[in-house]
Amino acid sequence: MKATKIFMMAALALTFAACSNNDDNDFAQQPAEQPANGEITITATLDANDGASTRALSIDGSNIASTWKTTDEFAILYNNGTENTKSIATVDKIDGTTVTITFTIPASLASNTPCTIVYPASAAKADNTGADVATALATQDGTIGNCPEVRVGTATIDKDNHSLNSVTKLDAQNAIFKFTLQDLSAAAKSATEFKVSDGSGNVITTVTPTSASGELYVALPVMTVGTYWFNATIAAKPYIAKATIAVATVAGKYYQTTVKMATIGDVILSDGKFAVAGTADQLAKIAYLGNDAETSTTYNHGLALALADVSGTKTWCSQNNKTCLVTQYNTSTKFNDLAGIANTDALVRLSGHTHAAAIAARDYNNYGIHPTGTSAWFLPSAGQWNKMIGATGLGLNNLGLQKSAKYWSSTESLAGFAWNFYYYSSNDYWSDEGKSSDIRVRACLAF
Repeated sequence: MKATKIFMMAALALTFAACSNNDDNDFAQQPAEQPANGEITITATLDANDGASTRALSIDGSNIASTWKTTDEFAILYNNGTENTKSIATVDKIDGTTVTITFTIPASLASNTPCTIVYPASAAKADNTGADVATALATQDGTIGNCPEVRVGTATIDKDNHSLNSVTKLDAQNAIFKFTLQDLSAAAKSATEFKVSDGSGNVITTVTPTSASGELYVALPVMTVGTYWFNATIAAKPYIAKATIAVATVAGKYYQTTVKMATIGDVILSDGKFAVAGTADQLAKIAYLGNDAETSTTYNHGLALALADVSGTKTWCSQNNKTCLVTQYNTSTKFNDLAGIANTDALVRLSGHTHAAAIAARDYNNYGIHPTGTSAWFLPSAGQWNKMIGATGLGLNNLGLQKSAKYWSSTESLAGFAWNFYYYSSNDYWSDEGKSSDIRVRACLAF
């Protein structure tokens, strides 16, 4: 038989369902024969208060059952008087609802030395000071059987009685989520890669299923109040979703939620939400997805292009032969410029000569009103135009641009020239045009 801990379900807002774990455990003393090599064997029995005999991290109705196995290992972390070190405790026996573990310590260790218990042993920090939850959860395959479960407790090592004293409950350090993937039309989707990131774009975990899957079990640390991003590769196309967590999640709980994901060709609404094209109140079409969309670290998920040109054609600068930006780009380097936001900021604020194209882009939509969670409107750089033009599944014909028309970028070529592209049929041609030329402008958002 196996000793089992249960993650049980209850209700929580934001379409998540949560469950409380039920694993108040105690280590009971049990003597053991001692080795004769200057070490002492410590033996303790873990009592689990649920006697179900389910497999490790398996679904039992609406609960997740988490079970000790005879192959499990725990890390016992302590200071040996000189440095932080660890012993590996192995599961020797499972008898009903109890699990017996053993490990060895140096005979010279002081009695009642405090220790930290980390499960699994592989989750222990390299410096033996606790659990490295982030590393333990960094890569997953989306299956329940391989979903990480990190637990931490404390105790004191009773060398004289070969046991552990004052053992605390092994508290869960992460929650477990079941994500069901759909597109914005609620059609089921299966991903070959799925990432969860925080509001700053830091990847919390990457899930790589062994085969495409639309239901993924993912272990995540406590998610504090804030915005989180979800990126997936589905049928070789990029997808994205974001969620605002209004109440922090709780370690040791089980959550279920449907993740509705947008892709290139979907739109952003005035409130910043994603929707299918044609939805009322749409402002911009998603034209590129990727963390290299913009050099800004705040808006690094994608680009959305305004649904229409600004009114009339515009000059790039009111004076020719003036250097306007810090950096200029030649034919071979123009696509390296991904700083459309910074370019537009600089051009709008530059004194002495005006920049009609940048100002018109910034003032798009009633003098610049833009959705929450996006950048201000800006004139896309040459590199950003290039990414939007070449985006998977969209292409020039679906960007809503005027055919046989030129469009300004915010990338400067020389003192008197800036880069633009000529949209002709289904192709694009690039040229550096005199800054006094009248050319079309299409505003952009980064998110």
